[in-house]
Amino acid sequence: MDTKRFYPAKAAMKKPAVVLKTDESIQEAAGKMYHMKDADAPVVNSSSQVVGTLSGDSLMTAMMKGLPPKTKVGEIMGRNLTTVHETEDPLHKLKWKPSSLPVVNDRQELSGILHPDEWLTFLESKWRHTEKLYQSVLDTATAGIIIVDSQQEIVYANEQAGRLFEEDNVELAGSQLEAVLQGEQFNDVLYDGADEENYSLLYLDCRLYVRKKKLSIPDDNQACYVLRFSRSGLTPVSADDESWKEKAEQMEAIIELVYDGIIIVDEHGIITMISQEYADFLEMEVDQIVGRHVTDVITHTRMHIVAQTGKAEIADIQPIKGDYMIATRLPIFKKGKLVGAVGKVLFKNLGGFKALKKRLESLEKELASYRGEWSESNRAKYHFEQLAGTSEPWKKAKDLAAKAAEAQSSVLLLGESGTGKELFAHAIHNASSRAPGPFVKVNCAAIPSDLIESELFGYVEGSFTGAKRGGKKGKFEAADGGTIFLDEIGELPIHMQVKLLRVLQEREVEKVGATTASSVDIRVIAATNRNLELMIQDGDFRLDLYYRLNVFLIQIPPLRSRPEDLDVLVPYFLKKLSAKLGKEVRHIDAAAMNALAAYNWPGNTRELENVIERTINVVNSYETISLPHLPEKITGAEAALSPAPLAEQLQKAEKKAVTDALRYAKGNKSKAARSLEISRTALYEKIARYQL
Repeated sequence: MDTKRFYPAKAAMKKPAVVLKTDESIQEAAGKMYHMKDADAPVVNSSSQVVGTLSGDSLMTAMMKGLPPKTKVGEIMGRNLTTVHETEDPLHKLKWKPSSLPVVNDRQELSGILHPDEWLTFLESKWRHTEKLYQSVLDTATAGIIIVDSQQEIVYANEQAGRLFEEDNVELAGSQLEAVLQGEQFNDVLYDGADEENYSLLYLDCRLYVRKKKLSIPDDNQACYVLRFSRSGLTPVSADDESWKEKAEQMEAIIELVYDGIIIVDEHGIITMISQEYADFLEMEVDQIVGRHVTDVITHTRMHIVAQTGKAEIADIQPIKGDYMIATRLPIFKKGKLVGAVGKVLFKNLGGFKALKKRLESLEKELASYRGEWSESNRAKYHFEQLAGTSEPWKKAKDLAAKAAEAQSSVLLLGESGTGKELFAHAIHNASSRAPGPFVKVNCAAIPSDLIESELFGYVEGSFTGAKRGGKKGKFEAADGGTIFLDEIGELPIHMQVKLLRVLQEREVEKVGATTASSVDIRVIAATNRNLELMIQDGDFRLDLYYRLNVFLIQIPPLRSRPEDLDVLVPYFLKKLSAKLGKEVRHIDAAAMNALAAYNWPGNTRELENVIERTINVVNSYETISLPHLPEKITGAEAALSPAPLAEQLQKAEKKAVTDALRYAKGNKSKAARSLEISRTALYEKIARYQL
C-alpha cells in the first residue's frame, strides 16, 4: 500500500517578522529590518499581493550607492519571485530556495513565511507522530503481529504478540523468529507461501494460525514480512483437522469483515493512513488521500470530532456515496494524551444492519419525547446572520462577539432588557469550536436561592431529604464540552459567586454532598442588565468574579440608540411573524415607520417584536400596516388624550440626561458628573435609581 504523505505549506508556515510595502521608503524598510532574522522580507502591493522580496544585503547596497532615503521599496526589490501556495507541497521549491519562502493564497495574498529548517523540523515531528499512531493501532489489534526481515530477524512485535509468546514485545525485537517459535521451521511459509493464506504450526501443544504478507521496501533490495498470529487454547492438537480448518475459515471470514476499511487521522483531522480497500471504495488513490483533512475526502465523517473529543463512537450508521455503512471510530491515546483516531467501516453484508437501522429509527422516534426535550433545551438556536442590524453600534457589538467566538475566554454581555443578550450568547456558541457541544441556559434570577446550588452543581444520592436516587447532574456538568450561559448574573447570591469563581479558576465542580470534585470543560457566557461596578461598590458583587467574567466585555446597544436598524428589523419581524401567524403581511407605510422611529422603545427589540406581532393580528392579509394599526403609546394618541404627570416627565428627562452624559463620557463617571454639574455621589444614586 502506498503511504506517501503530503502536508501543505500552511501546516508549518509562520507569521513573517517583517512585511514591506512597495510604496514604503527604503528608510522605513531599514528601520523595520534592523532586528530581522530572516534573510528576505516579502514585499506586497496595495492589494496585499506578494510582488517581490527585499534582502538586507540589497537594502544595504542601495543605501551605500547613495540612493535617496525616500526611494520606494518597489524600485529596488527583487522581482525574481518564488512563492508556494498554502495547499501546495513546498518540498520541491525549498530544494532550490535555501532562504525563506513566501506562502500565498488563491489571490496571491501573503499568508505566511516558510523556512526550510522549520519545514524539516515539522516533517520530522509528523513522522514521529505518525510512527506513534501506527504503533498504537497495532497494539490495539487482537492478533499478534510480528514483522521480520528477509533473514527472519524480528524488527517489530506488538503487545498481543508479546502476550502470545509470553515475552515482552520490546525484547522480541532483534530475536530470530525460529528461536521464538521453539524451533518450528517456517521457511516454506515465509518465502514460498502465498500471501493472505492461513497456515498452521505447533506451538506449546497448541495449533497456531498464521497469515503472511510480504512487503517490498522502496529503494531497498530487501523485503520484510508481516505475520499475523492467532491461536485457541480450547481445542487440543489431537482434534480433527477438519474442525480446525473450519475454524480457520471462520476466522478468515471474520478478519475480512472487520478489516473492510481502515482510516487513521491525527489530532488535527489530517489523514495519516488509509487501507487500500477503503481507498478503492472511495475511487481514489491512497497518495491522493493521505495528508488531506478527512472532511475533504469523506462526507458526513466524524473522525475529526472523535480525534478532538476523545469519545468513541461504536457502530454508527454513516451515509457514504449514497449507501449506509457501519462505522466505528475510536480515539488513540499515547501516554494518556489524545493523539488521533482510528476508524473502521464495514462495506459488506449490510442487510442485517439495515434492518437493525430501521429498528433503531423506530426506537429513536419512541424516545424522541425524552431525548428531544433535553437536546432542544441544550442547543443554541441563533447565529450571527440572525442578529439583524446595520448601524455602527450594532456592527461594533457583532464584530466583537465574532472575535469572542474565536477565543475560549469568558464573555460578559451588558445591556438593557430586551436588547438581545441571549441571541448574542447563542451566536457566539454556534460560531465557536464548541458548537458541537451543549449550550446550557441558566436564568440566575428564576431559581430559588435555596435550590440554586444543587441546580448549578448537582447533588449526590442521599445528600438531602428528597434527593433523587442516583443523584443529579448539575448545569455545569451538563455543559461539559460546550458553553453555559448565565443570564441575569447580577442576581446570583454572593455565596454562590464564590463557588462560581472556583469553577472558573479550577475548571472543576463539586456536587452537593460530594467529597471530591470533578473536572469540567466549559466556557462561561454571562449577561446582565444591572450595573455590576455599582454592585461591587455596594458589596453585592465580587470584584474577583467580575474580572474573571470581564475578559470579553460586549455592550449591547439599546434600540433607541440605533433607530436606523428599524429599516432592517421591521421587515425581518414582519416576515418571521407572518409565517408564525399564518398571514401574509409584509408592508408598512412611511407614516407608521416614522412613528416607530420616534418611539423611545424602553423594552428594546423584544418590545418591537411584540408590537409587530400585535399589529399583524389586527390587520388582514396583504394589507399595508398604517398609523391607525399601531398601539396608541407609539402613535402619540394616548399621550395627547392623557398627558403624563409632570413628575413622570421630569424623571424621563433626568434619565435621558444621565444616559446621554454617560454615553458622551464613554462610561467615565467623573467626566459624566462634571458635565451634569452634579457630584459623583449624586450620579451614582441616579444610575442606581434608573438601573443604568
